[in-house]
Parts: sequence; C-alpha cells; structure tokens
Amino acid sequence: MGSDFAPVARALNARGFDLAMRGEAIRPHLRAGDATILWQGVDDPAERARALEGGVHDVVGPWMHEAETVARIVRLVQVRQPQLALGDLLIHLMDRRVTRAGRPVSLLAREYALLLYLARRPGEAVSRVELLRAVWRLDFDPGTNSVEVHMLRLRAKLDRGFPRPMLLTVKGQGYMLDAGA
Repeated sequence: MGSDFAPVARALNARGFDLAMRGEAIRPHLRAGDATILWQGVDDPAERARALEGGVHDVVGPWMHEAETVARIVRLVQVRQPQLALGDLLIHLMDRRVTRAGRPVSLLAREYALLLYLARRPGEAVSRVELLRAVWRLDFDPGTNSVEVHMLRLRAKLDRGFPRPMLLTVKGQGYMLDAGA
C-alpha cells in the first residue's frame, strides 16, 4: 500500500469508516461494508477493467486526487451499507447513523449499543440483567440505575415527536423494541 494510501486512510478514518485490508501487497483490496475496492499502485486501465469484470466494486489509486478516492469509497459504502430496518426505524450499521421516519436520531455510543441490541431482538422483552451483560459487559448487577437512565434518554430521543412509541417497558420483564404494524 505504501504511503500513497495513508492520506486516504486518515481521511476515511476521520469520517468513522472502518476499513479492512486483505490481499497480497501487490494487489491489496479494501473492504468497506460489503464493497470490495482494489488499490492499484499504477494507472493501468486494462488491469482496472479486468478487476471490475472480476467483481471488484471500484478501483482507486495514487493517480487520483485524494478527495476523489475518498468520495468514491464513501459513495460505495453509503450505497451498499448494511442496514437494520424496523418499521420506520433505520439503523446504518457501518457509520452508526440512526433515523426514524427519515429524521436523524443522534445517539451516544451506549445509547446506540442499547438500541442495536434491542433492534436485533424485535418484539422480545430483554431483561435489565441481560442488558448489563451485553452492553455494559458486566456479569453482576452493580446496584445502580444506569440501565434505567440510559433507557430513559434513548426513549426520549427515539420516540419524541412520534405518535406511537417504539421503546416499551414490559413490566417485570425488561425493555422491548416494537416496530408495530
């Protein structure tokens, strides 16, 4: 990859993208979401065509302006980004954006982790103990009201301004994300 890719990697990391490298040093590939991007060390149109015909989603390299390279990678990730959709709730798994009915929902890291955990179990009541274990990584109950406080904040951000709440408290069982009908 060499130093030619370093500014591109810094620009992408600053935008919150998690890139995985694979492939040999001569033909390294970037993984961004489920998109595969070939980093080509020299401008070779014939090799670029072969790579694209072989299933690579795009080919970038040092012959491009850094801004163009970053824009191509960001576009691919945004178009191909894995998402979790529940009713009018959309969770973008790569860049951790959340929207409800098209409106952005700004979440802190712990709130996002709570929402994602519940979203992967829609309609299922999840206990406080299970949330402590999964989100806080605690195998004991610290005796604080952290779960309740975080759920209150998450509920305010997720449900405020909507006629029907998604985040429900199930008495005696825990919390549930309900996509509704």
